[in-house]
Amino acid sequence: MVFGRWKEKLKNYALDIFTEKTTPHSIALGFAIGTLISILPTPGFNLLLALLVSIISKKVNRVSLFIGVLFWNPLTSPVIYYLSYKLGDLIFGATPIIMYDISFMEQVYQFTRRFLVGNIIIAVAFTIISYFLVRWGATEYQEKNRLPSKQIQPSEGRK
Repeated sequence: MVFGRWKEKLKNYALDIFTEKTTPHSIALGFAIGTLISILPTPGFNLLLALLVSIISKKVNRVSLFIGVLFWNPLTSPVIYYLSYKLGDLIFGATPIIMYDISFMEQVYQFTRRFLVGNIIIAVAFTIISYFLVRWGATEYQEKNRLPSKQIQPSEGRK
């Protein structure tokens, strides 16, 4: 019963994003940045980074930013991190570049290099994909429900 209430609240909260008087670009940008923050290996700091982005940038939809952070939660992170390492392993192959006398340091170096390169590639790819998917969804939802989106006024030029 409690789960049903939370599910309904989350659904209503997500729909509020699309009904705000904001552009699909702002909604998609917020979700994409939230995706990037969450997929990069910043455990424990992703909410602080999202808060910092929401303070600094006024063009990012704050609600979709935090939904993007929450979407890539600890349940999805192990899969993303596994894929990150596998992609890095595919890129670097089995040959080590630097040999340390201490085998532990060699293992840490090899794992870290493979993981970080793979993670950056996956984070950028998922960020771009999520931007376009959310922008398309927001545009479709707003057009279907004929919601007015906030029009961004062109700048008058520099004086």
